[in-house]
Amino acid sequence: MAQTVLSSADTAQWKALTEKLAGVLSVQFVTDGAAVREVHVLSDQSRSPKQIVRDIQSALLAQFQLELDHRVISVAQIPGLPTAVQQRRLICDKLELSTGRAGVDAAVSLRIGDISHRGTAHSDLSSAGRSRAIAQATADAINQFLAAGCRFCLEELRQVPMGSQTAVMVGLRLEQSGKTESLLGACYLGEDPNFSVALATLDGVNRRILTLAFAHEGSVSS
Repeated sequence: MAQTVLSSADTAQWKALTEKLAGVLSVQFVTDGAAVREVHVLSDQSRSPKQIVRDIQSALLAQFQLELDHRVISVAQIPGLPTAVQQRRLICDKLELSTGRAGVDAAVSLRIGDISHRGTAHSDLSSAGRSRAIAQATADAINQFLAAGCRFCLEELRQVPMGSQTAVMVGLRLEQSGKTESLLGACYLGEDPNFSVALATLDGVNRRILTLAFAHEGSVSS
């Protein structure tokens, strides 16, 4: 980075972003001059420590161009939450794309237990437009599970080089009870780049799923 000494404003921004990541409950950055010496993370058990470390690296690199060695990041996990998370984890069952002269139509089918919903979106024929349509269709399906007054909106989608791989980053805005909250989802680009976009979108939602009101609360089951 350009400055020779890191300020409290730097670490405050990093902390704010990191604590929005799936599974992260709190984080502390320990700095020495211009270097980050240690990153201490407290998390639930909805994601593995290795996944959490990769998410932190991806998010800070994408937002602040801050490169962290995985060895400086330590993760302590609180037991007991994963069972509850598993009861309400959105699963992507199907992704459909239809291309024509008018553009691309994306459809994403999501499921929780025996309940499923299908979201749709339309875009132009560009690669960026197709990816955005997939993320929007995923958000549309998510919103069909939720009660009135609670919805997710797509804010940004970006692909970020990470060493020899590429990460898909999806920024979402949660609107609930007159308040808004920004969430970030991430997924490494797999063999199917389109499916990776849907998974990254879900990654930004699943950590908050326990706190959201569902349209048919009594019907949701694992």
